Amino acid sequence: MYFPYMRGKQYELLALKELAPTLGRNGRIVPVIEPIKSPDGGLQRCLDALWDSGVSPILVLNPAVGDLRSTGLSSVLTKYVNDVATTRHDVRIGVLSNENLDVSRLLDEFGSMLDGRHELALIHDGVVEDADQLRLGTDQLNRRFDLVSDSLRPRHFRPFFDPSTGVIMHDGFPKEERNAAYLNREESVFNEDVIFYTEEGWGGFGDYLTIGKEWSEGGFTPRAVAIHWTYQPAPGKPIMIRHFTSETNGDLANVGGKFLEAVGKLVSFLDQVDIHTAAADVMRSHLASSTYPGLGIVKKLSIQNHLELVAGILSD
Repeated sequence: MYFPYMRGKQYELLALKELAPTLGRNGRIVPVIEPIKSPDGGLQRCLDALWDSGVSPILVLNPAVGDLRSTGLSSVLTKYVNDVATTRHDVRIGVLSNENLDVSRLLDEFGSMLDGRHELALIHDGVVEDADQLRLGTDQLNRRFDLVSDSLRPRHFRPFFDPSTGVIMHDGFPKEERNAAYLNREESVFNEDVIFYTEEGWGGFGDYLTIGKEWSEGGFTPRAVAIHWTYQPAPGKPIMIRHFTSETNGDLANVGGKFLEAVGKLVSFLDQVDIHTAAADVMRSHLASSTYPGLGIVKKLSIQNHLELVAGILSD
């Protein structure tokens, strides 16, 4: 199973919403959403589309970033889960677990704020002090998945899961401070867990898409446009990531022109290796018509390409 992790930004949610039927047909993809704003609006529409397509995402109830950031369970999100559970019975909940987690508080809040019938995923991004208490307490709370960062030693978490419920999480996105830095970056391995996760004893694998794990508010005008694109060179090979970057990066002017420079490079590569995901063909259409859809749509298409890619690999 595949667990793509994202925050609840507008175009990330839109990417999931539009691809919900594809994810539903695949049946092996469980999106993990760490909300940064109230569930009203875009998040609600995204969740409805996923549920209607038979996809049961995981909703993180103690976000580490954004407007709903909370050291305990967010009252806004727990109320939402309890309200929506009256009509939806497939609400999966997630909890971020690290060195700062107050295990006793967490277990108390689960007892008082949730009824225990929802599947629980622990997202391990650090080693808690009271690991045994967390394990034993969540054993009684319908814990279904344990998502473990590959930066941690798996042996710390072996008591938490059997081979069907452990998920290895890897951030393969090469973060740069400025888009222009991607101009001379070579392609790199993005994810090889898609090939090896089962033989290494994991029940699933996950990544942070073409966004990366590091949190960023965004919203600024870039000097360069960089399009991040994943692909698999051949069946059985790791997923690679390439960066297609504009050339005229001296100032903030003409972002649309910079996009056309970058997408021209991308389409040349797509044609060369014969990639025809739906997202790839949308990029081709923008180049053919010389249209600039905005950086949010570019990000959305990059995410959708990756989701389409992994769905295809899992189906094969």
